[in-house]
Amino acid sequence: MDFRYLAQAPRITSIIQDRIKATLAEFHNHKDKITEEGLRRGAESGSALNHWFIPKLELMQSVAPSISKLGVPVQWSADTTEHAHIEVIKEPASTTNHQNYDTQICRYLDRVERCRLFETATRLSALGDADDTHDQDLAVEDDGAEDDELNMADDEDAAAILKDIWSSRRSVPDFFGVAEKLRAALPGSIPHPVRTFSSGATALRVNRRPSIKRISIDKAAELFDIPDLRGALADYLSREGPHAQNFHSFGRQQRSPPGAHLPFSDLQVWYKVHLQQKSYHDSSSLEPVFTINACPPNHTWKYGRHDAAILQVDACHEWPASGLTGHTVVDVRLIMCPVSPRGLQLVWDDHLLVYVWRFDIVPQWQADVDLATGLHVLKRATRASGEFLGDVLPLDQIKSYAHLVPRFGEAADN
Repeated sequence: MDFRYLAQAPRITSIIQDRIKATLAEFHNHKDKITEEGLRRGAESGSALNHWFIPKLELMQSVAPSISKLGVPVQWSADTTEHAHIEVIKEPASTTNHQNYDTQICRYLDRVERCRLFETATRLSALGDADDTHDQDLAVEDDGAEDDELNMADDEDAAAILKDIWSSRRSVPDFFGVAEKLRAALPGSIPHPVRTFSSGATALRVNRRPSIKRISIDKAAELFDIPDLRGALADYLSREGPHAQNFHSFGRQQRSPPGAHLPFSDLQVWYKVHLQQKSYHDSSSLEPVFTINACPPNHTWKYGRHDAAILQVDACHEWPASGLTGHTVVDVRLIMCPVSPRGLQLVWDDHLLVYVWRFDIVPQWQADVDLATGLHVLKRATRASGEFLGDVLPLDQIKSYAHLVPRFGEAADN
């Protein structure tokens, strides 16, 4: 893995080149031990192999010497040609009757090009006709303009039209700008709880209408399979006190009983939250929006649909500069907001909350990460009773989505 990562670096110095050679030499120095233990096996037969006749392994010997002559290998990537093969060969071939591929593929590409050119022509014509009246109104004012200036304006208009045709129709929304406007709005002029808000380098947004407008706490606990939901909410309120706090830690011992009394009995529930982050290297640049799901079981998702996220647990460490220090990986189980009883106004009814299960990082031998993949190994945190360690926290303590790769065992759980 080290060899592959080093060889793909966009800039390779003589020091990195020596490291590439050293990593490959290290493999060859220890490869006999792998065959002696019978760990190298055939993909089809499954029997132990005592050789290393792999063409790509032999090719690795020429990587380091070729860097000095041809430059970094990443510039010779085949991604462009492979993508062209998909677009020009595979996709057209899938529309054929699997006979006379060459003729049908050429006919398909010809028709696609004709459609593209026709769309370009009609869009240019439509936009041009719409501007004719406006151009005539301004004709008198434009008589004194220089010809080269007019030609330049025409070129810019054509470029703008072509950009409008071929560029992506979906622009990246600005959750941070929306959150700032809502923060500056006059009290009472916007609905509560606020659906779009930001914290640090992360902005969150839930839909205006909740997925479940009103549901009792006990029914929500049953629907989402969270037996300790009532107790977790009671612990949250005991930590919150009479006034709203901005930050909650995670992992304290649950003190409230499962049937604890709460000042409210109903919840609003959302099945998803949208998350946007600022670019790590350029805070003025916004990243695409991601969705974190927390859906109950249904006919499509037998066990529900739940995504992982990174949750801040220490106010002294900010994401992403601190990495996982002061943060933990969690499984998002329920996104909710308390509903005040009729005729009352509770201080907590404008707080979006989240119930999560925590993951613990499993220390690896002489390292914090798995040496083969370079990734953290996680397992679900549990209480002494064996139940998953869950807690209720403010939604704005979620700082990022987290992509988890399942680690399957020898048998599948059907």
